[in-house]
Amino acid sequence: MSRYQKIFLAILSLYVIFDFTLGTLVGLFLWETTKEASQVVLYYISLFLSITMSTQVASKLTHRYGAKKVYISSIILGMLQAGILMIMGSDIAKVIIPFGILAGAGIGLQAMSYSLIVGFITNNTDTTKFLGLKSSIMNAVNIVSVPIITSLISALGSYEISYLISLCVGLLIIILVSKIPVATNKDSIITTSYSSLLEIDEVKIFVTTRLLYGIFNGPMWAILGVVTFMFVGDVSRWGYISTGFTILSIISAYLYSKVPDSSLRRAISITATFIFASVALLLATNWNFTIFMIYQFAVVLLNSSFSLHYEGVIYGLVNDNELIKDNMNSVLSLGEIAMGIGRVSPLVVLLISGFSFDNPLMLQILFVLISVVPLLILNKLNSLIPHSSRYATIHN
Repeated sequence: MSRYQKIFLAILSLYVIFDFTLGTLVGLFLWETTKEASQVVLYYISLFLSITMSTQVASKLTHRYGAKKVYISSIILGMLQAGILMIMGSDIAKVIIPFGILAGAGIGLQAMSYSLIVGFITNNTDTTKFLGLKSSIMNAVNIVSVPIITSLISALGSYEISYLISLCVGLLIIILVSKIPVATNKDSIITTSYSSLLEIDEVKIFVTTRLLYGIFNGPMWAILGVVTFMFVGDVSRWGYISTGFTILSIISAYLYSKVPDSSLRRAISITATFIFASVALLLATNWNFTIFMIYQFAVVLLNSSFSLHYEGVIYGLVNDNELIKDNMNSVLSLGEIAMGIGRVSPLVVLLISGFSFDNPLMLQILFVLISVVPLLILNKLNSLIPHSSRYATIHN
């Protein structure tokens, strides 16, 4: 492993902490300080829209200024977010929309520049091996850091310690990123228009499934953590429960990856989607902590099988087409637009309907509705055109 790969692994390990303190914990903080579901939902709507918009300009920014500068800029935006939280405190609700836009911009810029840096430091060889090691290290850091940080918050009775941690970690990340020499690509980019790409069947399927996946992913990202917190009532206990499910997720994903037969993996992912939908129906009739924990376990099974199966099939599908490969940035941008619309749509409906975390009926209906989305995605994948040889290999 090269020196720069080791440095970037250290950066990603620190980013786990940075992302947690400025991601999930912000949603919990908003709920604790405002007790208004509308503020939490409005924050995530702003966040998702900003992620979608920032990813559309990120490729141009990385092309002009380089991935390293864009990555550093994303960290600076995160540190600015931490500073605002420390200064505003419970008054953050007064600037919730611009704050959400700021947070989303940081996430979008980081996501796009990250992939370019990975390609550079691995020289696009043994990338899978590097990403596997990266995932293992980041999971280990997550397991250790989450209960420690949440315990500190609970002991001190304030979230400020988490924002102070994010400022320190962000500074370390910037220092380490500056040590990686990433070349700036000044070659002109020739791309096919979105309308032309959408005439390709594979792209249509990719965009449609990203839209559906966003409908599933958005509420999960925005609401699941807050609902768990409402059940346990303490951020420290929430941290331990979250860590427990992270460990289960790691084990489940590892076991799923060891299944040698692709047909069996597909069968497992289908089974997981039906289990998820069944438990959602059970939760709709029995709203209590035990059933909700079973629901969370079903989410773990779903993410460890269906999500991996879906990502493998859909990206294998688009890579089978040379025109798509030559316009991959545009295709991915289309996917981000679709996912952004998918993430925001159910949250907008919740906001308009006067959604409240104190009303379990609204939550029960929401969880039942999104439970059918994975089944819709699998159904869409089953309609894939037969001439896609890459999909036939994966599917059969």
